[in-house]
This record gives sequence, C-alpha cells and structure tokens, in this order.
Amino acid sequence: MQKLPPLRALQAFRYAARELSFKSAAEALSISQAAVSTHIRGLEDFLGLKLFVRMTREVELTHEGRVLSGYVETGFQELERGVALFRPDSDPGRLTVATVPSFASRWLVPRIESFQRAHPEIRLSLQPNLQLASFQGDGVDLAIRFGKGDYPGLESRLLLEEKLMPVCHGMLVDNKPVTRESLARLPWLIDESADLESSWTDFQEKLGTQIPDSSIILKVNEGATLVEAVLAGRGIALMRYSLVADLLKTGLLRCPMDISVPAEYQYYLVAPEAKFRTDKVRAFVSWIIGEVSSLRE
Repeated sequence: MQKLPPLRALQAFRYAARELSFKSAAEALSISQAAVSTHIRGLEDFLGLKLFVRMTREVELTHEGRVLSGYVETGFQELERGVALFRPDSDPGRLTVATVPSFASRWLVPRIESFQRAHPEIRLSLQPNLQLASFQGDGVDLAIRFGKGDYPGLESRLLLEEKLMPVCHGMLVDNKPVTRESLARLPWLIDESADLESSWTDFQEKLGTQIPDSSIILKVNEGATLVEAVLAGRGIALMRYSLVADLLKTGLLRCPMDISVPAEYQYYLVAPEAKFRTDKVRAFVSWIIGEVSSLRE
C-alpha cells in the first residue's frame, strides 16, 4: 500500500487551496497560520515539489498544486459523504420520503393518514420528484422509485410488481361490453414515458390487434396527468394499476376488457443500507409493505 501524507497536512492544503489563503485555512481548522504553513511545507517535502508560489501578501497554486487540489477535494468529499451515511440520526423524529409524483398523488397520499395515526411520533415529509435522491446532504431517508432496481451504491428492495391495463371512464363505452376490435377504435391516450414503450407493444400483441395511429388523440409523459385525462372522459389509456386501483374500486373508472401486461419497471424502496436500519425507516417500510399487500390482493 502506498504511503500517504498526514491527514492534517492534506486538510491544511485543502482549505488553503480552496481560498488561496493560509489565513482562511487556519480559521477553518482552528489553528494558527504558522501551523498551516508548517503542515503545507511538510506536505511539499513529502511530495518533493512546491504546491504554492508564496508572495508577499498572497499565495498562488503551482500547476502541481492545482492538479493535487482536485484530488484532495474529491477525496475529502467522498469521506464526508461516507461518514454521513453511518452517523447517528440527528433527527429521529423526522422522516423524509422522496417518491415519483404520480405514485405520491394517486396512491401514497390517500393512504398516508393511517401511517401518521400509527406513528404520531414521526413527522413525515414527502418529496415528489422524478430524480433519484442522492442521500448526500439532501435530508432524504428513503426513496420510492419506479425502475429496474439498479441503483449503484444503494440498497433496493422490491415493493410492488406493477401491471398495466386499459382503463377508461364508463361513459366512454356506455358501460357496455367491448370487443377487441371496438377497443382499438376508441380514442386512445398514450403515456410516452420510456418505460412504457415495450409494454405498449406487448399490450397490442396480447390484444391481437393494432391500435391505429388515427385512434391516438393525446400523448403525455406523466402518469398523474394521464389519470386526470381519463377521468375527464377524454379517452382510454394503458394505465399502471397502482395509479387507478382506488378509482376502479369506487367505479369512477372501469377496465372494459380483462386484459393486462406486466410493466417493464417496478416500484422499489431505495436507500443506503444504513438508512434501512433506522427505527423510523423500518416503521415506514413495515407500514407500506402492509398497504401494498392489500393492493396485490
């Protein structure tokens, strides 16, 4: 293993390089400027080269100093992020969950009151977001993602295997049975999300007939928007079951034909492994798995 210089010397260099000031480095580390200078000279001796050009009232990085500064800054940031993952929870009474907006609005929010009743000691914060949480200074404890479960550096636990089915307002079909041919002729609303492209093809193959382009009257790329369009009676759509389960149960929407295809993506609970060990995340995971089991049934 290659020998490394003292950590304190690298810290002094990091702060001095960041501000081009030994004084700023001394304030950041709560030591004297003389101590900073000593640490940096020791680092230069260790490396056998100069890192700073010292002038009367200021310093500048040498070429080697600029190159090393990038590595040192990245190295310390990674160390800080790693340590933060395992640091004791600074706010065990607050739980922040990031999730896909459509899943949040159509499935999670209508059910969340039962979690809050069961765990009044936990203050819940939801962050609807299409981007994956970084878990690095963003305050997120747990994410619910719609994908393939491959999130490097994070633990993924399958939450729900999604399926897709044709759904419409009852008035669109006059609450009468439809044939495969008449289904294809209905006005269709299409979700253009990348994860639904293969499912759309699979659905038409299973249906046994092609949906003509002339039947497609609207395209969107967000699930909740598609639900609203279907509720307004604008047309029929191939929908994620989780987003319309409650609406089907109450009769606000209907599935005019008993046909479905598995979704390419599934819902996953995602977080650093250490987050899953905290009491508040364990409580939420236990609750949501129970809720999802009723949806499967």
